[in-house]
Amino acid sequence: MSNEAVRKALWWICLVVAPLVLLVIELYHPAGFTSDPGMFEYLHKAQPYDPQFKALAYPGPHWWFALHMIQTPLVAMVAVGLWLVARRVDRNDGSLAVVSSWLSRVATFVFLIYYTSLDSIGGSGLGRALIHTNELAASGALTPEQVKGVELVLNTNWADAWVGGVGSFISLTGSWAVFASTVLLALALLVGKKAPWPALVLLLVFGWELQMSHTNPHGPIAFGALAVAAVWIWSSDRRSASMAATM
Repeated sequence: MSNEAVRKALWWICLVVAPLVLLVIELYHPAGFTSDPGMFEYLHKAQPYDPQFKALAYPGPHWWFALHMIQTPLVAMVAVGLWLVARRVDRNDGSLAVVSSWLSRVATFVFLIYYTSLDSIGGSGLGRALIHTNELAASGALTPEQVKGVELVLNTNWADAWVGGVGSFISLTGSWAVFASTVLLALALLVGKKAPWPALVLLLVFGWELQMSHTNPHGPIAFGALAVAAVWIWSSDRRSASMAATM
């Protein structure tokens, strides 16, 4: 398989398929439970639909674990996709476009690191902790008082300023990094005239919405916008190539 064929396959996998899968699973990613009823109280058991918590459903801690096990590699694939888009800019597009594209790559790398950290700590790691707590409590290995202690520890870690699931250093760094990446990438593509303006707007929508949150509804809007932007850019290239061939 040629390098061009690999790039085309990665484009569709990383910028269309992965975002669309993320769009679907984020519909079932609850939010807004930190203060009331509390992270542990909400996440440690299945919950009925409640618009206050955004998710269409929450099947319980096994789903929290599975969701983030799926989400983590898909987010990495999205990062690869953003790097692929940045490759569209070359030295012939001018210094501003080139510098912006490379700064976008750096920001995407930061996003990948900190979103992976967030998903590992507050996602798959937390999911397994919730599952084990339930199992130990059910077997009698943990008393109700001990479960309360575990709940306090997990809730405290969830709200930690460095590694917490909301508003922490790793959460905010990852969120603002992806927004910076998309702004710089859109600037590079605009200056280099390498993408139609509606696709650039959708790219900015992706970055802003994901900066807000990856949970429902922001996450689905973000990943949907990215998939449409990728298809738009691809279709624009095909039209340009077709027009050039007929001239």
